[in-house]
Amino acid sequence: MTNNNPGCLGYLFQLFGINLGGKTTTNTLDAFPYGIRDDFLSPSELSFYKILTQVIPNQYAICPKVSLKDIFFVTEKDRSKHQTYFNKISKKHVDFLICSAQSMKPVCGIELDDTSHARDDRIKRDEFVNRLYEEAGLKLIRFSNKKAYTISEVQEKVQSIVNYEQFVSTIRGTTSLGKLEDTNEVPKCPKCKSPFVLRTAKSGKNKGKQFYGCVNYPKCRETIDID
Repeated sequence: MTNNNPGCLGYLFQLFGINLGGKTTTNTLDAFPYGIRDDFLSPSELSFYKILTQVIPNQYAICPKVSLKDIFFVTEKDRSKHQTYFNKISKKHVDFLICSAQSMKPVCGIELDDTSHARDDRIKRDEFVNRLYEEAGLKLIRFSNKKAYTISEVQEKVQSIVNYEQFVSTIRGTTSLGKLEDTNEVPKCPKCKSPFVLRTAKSGKNKGKQFYGCVNYPKCRETIDID
């Protein structure tokens, strides 16, 4: 008489796809029940995106729905509470991110605020996000969410906050902050306020030369040459 009851150990093996009876078991995850969403952008987001393509110059890229954790990072000075600060941005996103097409460096964030932003929890979220952008030195523009937009209203608000010269300086700017005179004081990064560390160039025309680089490299690429 054959006992078909696998027992506790048998169930444990089956959980990991192991069949003691010699038959192959199928993991339920192998079905992959996924499909492509048709609503990646809502009708209002799509309308706004089409307007942006007419307002934003070609040297800038428009990225929809970007996670805040891919834009910002927890600086070195906050490492003791790294996970706490990271959790605050890990599940939030910005509706649109304008980047330099040449370097893909973020230039400006854009949010479309619907009626849900009047709720207490969303008000607190917006206050946190506003401060996040401000402290990090990145512009954030807010628009009221609606079914359709005009070129004039979008262009006016974009140009009033993020003007063309700021875009140009982002593309032409260099990560170097210039030269530092001989001093015993270790400077701090002006971008993320973290301490600089002494580094030595390993290649290129400056090979062997020392310079100060941000401790958060490569997330922050600010440097200072040593004279």
